Amino acid sequence: MYGVVANVVIDKQLRIGAKVFILYCHGMARSPKVYGMARGGRRIEKYISYKKLHKFRAQWLPEHIRSKVVWKYDDRRDAERFAKLLELKWTNVRLFDEEGNLIREGISENEADNIVSNLKFVKREFVALQYSTDVE
Repeated sequence: MYGVVANVVIDKQLRIGAKVFILYCHGMARSPKVYGMARGGRRIEKYISYKKLHKFRAQWLPEHIRSKVVWKYDDRRDAERFAKLLELKWTNVRLFDEEGNLIREGISENEADNIVSNLKFVKREFVALQYSTDVE
């Protein structure tokens, strides 16, 4: 079983740079529920904005986390495809801290939605063709 993980850019409860497992997104497309290390040292579940995360990637789910993760994949390629989509959409969205200071320059969330809605993943398969070498 594979899932998607990311690292925290900024948050009040989660450690900066902490790896979080994306559990699912329940009706709020901009804020998934994640599971990760809190600043105090214990593991917590919380909702966090996608734009506060970066380095989305696929990872094998440990046994103790599998029951919490709703978005899990049997095939690593499916998890990587979803992680790549999140990376493409949310890495370039501008981010501010609680005081309004700019942390990351970028585009607005609406612009990111428009760009990603026009993306299409193409499945590329290479098939070896067998040619006859018989000469008449």
